[in-house]
Amino acid sequence: MIARKKRVSEAIGLDVGSTTAKMVRIEDGEVQSRITGTHNWKDLVNGIKENIISTGYFRNSVPHTASVTEITAAIYGVRHYFPEADVIVDIGGQDTKVVDIRKNNFLINDKCGAGTGAFLEFAANYFSIGLDELGLFHRRAGRIPDINNTCGVFAISEMISQLVAGYSKEEVVAGMHYAFARRISFMVPEAETIVLIGGAAKNEGMVMALKDILKKKILIPEEPQVINALGALKYFS
Repeated sequence: MIARKKRVSEAIGLDVGSTTAKMVRIEDGEVQSRITGTHNWKDLVNGIKENIISTGYFRNSVPHTASVTEITAAIYGVRHYFPEADVIVDIGGQDTKVVDIRKNNFLINDKCGAGTGAFLEFAANYFSIGLDELGLFHRRAGRIPDINNTCGVFAISEMISQLVAGYSKEEVVAGMHYAFARRISFMVPEAETIVLIGGAAKNEGMVMALKDILKKKILIPEEPQVINALGALKYFS
């Protein structure tokens, strides 16, 4: 069990990840948050007088009162909404982390882009659509082509081959989501309560594929992208 650090009053949580920066404060018991691009993280703390508790990829590169690892931040953030959580799947821009809270251990996939948010962004850019449109494309798919490659570069090549074979863009996007979800599923232990966080949790198509493959109910917080910032704050509050 991770012990909570000494309480820090009047603080904000700041999660500066590889692609986005998130800030969280709690006002009158309500979680308030803001999100911006990583390189604009200063916009989130301009005029801030509170202590800054940082986490994320660049947690030690920004001014902070204290810092906490992404794993610990994820646990405390998820427990704020789901105290009964067994496993956390955190899909970030550069890696995916699977945290087994019950055993206090974790796995990180950071050697291949196919299991990260960067791959989803790469695929969306290839089709000249926004990340928020991937889920809509998935819902329109009549068939799901089999995309087997787990390396981001070769997966894109295989997606192109499926287009040439006659599959629609919508169907290829759905196939990509299933390839993405399969890679993540190999990291997820058997559990009753799985919580999905990170920006990719907003991708309805990816969530649908992961639910279908895991055959489990997956819980998603209302704003899954700010959970680590919230967890950093909760860890020291």
